[in-house]
Amino acid sequence: MATDIEITKERIREHLLARANAFAASHGTSLSAISAEAISDSKFLPEVASGKKQNFTLNTYQRVIDWIDARESGEAA
Repeated sequence: MATDIEITKERIREHLLARANAFAASHGTSLSAISAEAISDSKFLPEVASGKKQNFTLNTYQRVIDWIDARESGEAA
């Protein structure tokens, strides 16, 4: 039985921050550093975390997630 999950902007924001915070904690880095590397904007993730940045594109979300995924997959190799 399939369960419908409502995709909301808040869930996307929460997922982005959860992935970024987990990566930052496990690699001894900061949200600013991740943002700078992933999308050339060191303020992006800190502003999302503080609530200052309420809106961002799915493209920006995906670029950050892809950057994290690439770093994590590179560790396994």
